[in-house]
Amino acid sequence: MPSFKHILFPVDFSAQVRGIAPYAVAMSRRTGAQVTLLHVVEVPTGAYPGWPADAALISLQDMLRTRQQCVDTFLQNEFREVAVTRVMREGDPARGIIEYAEDEKADLIMMPTHGYGPFRRFLLGSVTAKVLHDVKCPVWTGAHVPQSPAPPSSYRNVLCAVDLTDKSLPLLQWASAFAYENGANVTLLHAVASTEPRAAIDIEGERFRAYLFDTAREELAKIQRAAGTNWETVLEGGDVAHAVRNAAEQHHADLVVIGRGVLHELFGRMRTHVYSVIREAPCPVMSV
Repeated sequence: MPSFKHILFPVDFSAQVRGIAPYAVAMSRRTGAQVTLLHVVEVPTGAYPGWPADAALISLQDMLRTRQQCVDTFLQNEFREVAVTRVMREGDPARGIIEYAEDEKADLIMMPTHGYGPFRRFLLGSVTAKVLHDVKCPVWTGAHVPQSPAPPSSYRNVLCAVDLTDKSLPLLQWASAFAYENGANVTLLHAVASTEPRAAIDIEGERFRAYLFDTAREELAKIQRAAGTNWETVLEGGDVAHAVRNAAEQHHADLVVIGRGVLHELFGRMRTHVYSVIREAPCPVMSV
């Protein structure tokens, strides 16, 4: 549960990381959390067969020395008023981030989605995807757009998307604690699967869709009673990611909260929906 005490901020010196740095600074100031800037160097195995071993060692040492200098100076002005630890590790970037988060008990990871450009806008960066899949703590990801909006002074409008599995109650409890600490209003969203309306008249289909919506409404009310919340509820039919995006835009959300891990949808794993939601959300997403 919030509050956050240790924010892990992986850095690769890219423009995308620079773009979300103000969000990490704002979160640290808001919660009083320490921030760790972590850079994981993927060490090359060798340049080419027969390359002299001593030349490879010198080249590697130079590279590590240069990277360490970058770590020591990266975003100095942005983090000058925040408690920051700067760390460099060697290895696979995703694995290094996950292991550091677990070893050092980070309770929040903040990172960009990457994958910008005319085609890569449809993709999630491989490192971000692996971290989302394997790490245990919440992960904050920036909006999947080339230009990140200015960070809010505080999170005022939070959209919490649930899938009505047994993980929904813990998610509501987490969102409730976060909203309390930030003075935020929360809107609860559920996307009802397989309820896209058809062009032709379909009486039985309409009855079935009405049944699905009524059932979802009852389940949401039951979960809210258990969580002790009384938030506005939004039900939308069709694609999960589109429903989240539309609701976030309509309610001017500055943060979307979703669950991940062993969540399931009717026709697919929630992990797939998590990636889609992050790609399409008009604001940052907190994956819990």
